[in-house]
Order: sequence, then C-alpha cells, then structure tokens
Amino acid sequence: YLKGTNKFGILFERKQGKACVLGYVDLDYAGDLDKRRSITGYVFTCGGGPISWRAVLQSVSALSTTEVEYMALTEASKEAVWLKRLAKEFGIAQDLVVIQSDSQSAICLVKNQVFHGRSKNIDLRYLRIRDCVNDGDIMIRKVHTTENASDCLTKLVTAAKFKYCLSLLYLVPC
Repeated sequence: YLKGTNKFGILFERKQGKACVLGYVDLDYAGDLDKRRSITGYVFTCGGGPISWRAVLQSVSALSTTEVEYMALTEASKEAVWLKRLAKEFGIAQDLVVIQSDSQSAICLVKNQVFHGRSKNIDLRYLRIRDCVNDGDIMIRKVHTTENASDCLTKLVTAAKFKYCLSLLYLVPC
C-alpha cells in the first residue's frame, strides 16, 4: 500500500483454494424522474474483489417495488450463470453463485412460485430466475441494506457510505 496517494487497487484473497463468486443486487425504484423507470445495479466479486458490475435503467416501468426487485434479481442471475460458466472454462471450481439482495419480498417470490397480486404483471422472461435456482446454478440470500455493496451503483449515497461500499468490495487505497 502506498500511503499518501489517492490511487486505488483491487485486493483479491484466495479462500481455501476455491473461487467464491458472490453477487450483490440493488435498485433505485422509479429513480428516473422522466420515465419513472428504476435503476438496477449489481456487482459480482471473486475472492473479495469486483470482477463484474453494471448499473442500468430498466427497460420497463414496474408497478411495485417487489416487481422491480424481482426483475433486478433476474438480470443479476443471468450474469451469475455466465460467470459460473466462465469460471468453469478457467478450471475454477464454482458450485453455485450466491446473489445477495435486500428485498425479502423478491426473494420470497423467487422461492415460492405461487401467484400473487404483486407478481401478476411480471413478464415471462423474468421467470427464468426460478429455473436457475431450481437447477442449483444460483442461490438468493438476504443481505441487510447497510451491507449491500451495490448500493452505491443505484442511488446517491454519502461519502461515508460510498467508502464503506468500496471497503465491502475490497477496493482499498494502494
């Protein structure tokens, strides 16, 4: 580490000789004030350091936060499956990819496939996430909002929160 500089680097840590791809997903509901569309953000880490991230305006307007969180989880699950296949190409053992979300309602909707008023407007293309979970490619886990590293990709945060998100992603001064 080079003290006294404003340079940042990525720190990767090997844990028990096995890759551990971990994802965080978050959004800003209706964050686009013109079209009232939500902003989805996700970041995936391997060995603690970020390897893939994205922040994008969703293509459709959602009617509920559950619906928009579910769509964000689906987008992140597509990236997770791709990362799992990429790790396999490199000969890295990766059983499943864990995606962490702070939306309990969206997590329940993924795990419990019952019809609900909040889910009736979800397009069929977003239901693919259920297959990914059932096939064992991904696992969705609840993370507290304060521990969600993708928070800084979707909304304005304080400088302290931004620095904390960087520390969660092992982006450290060097």
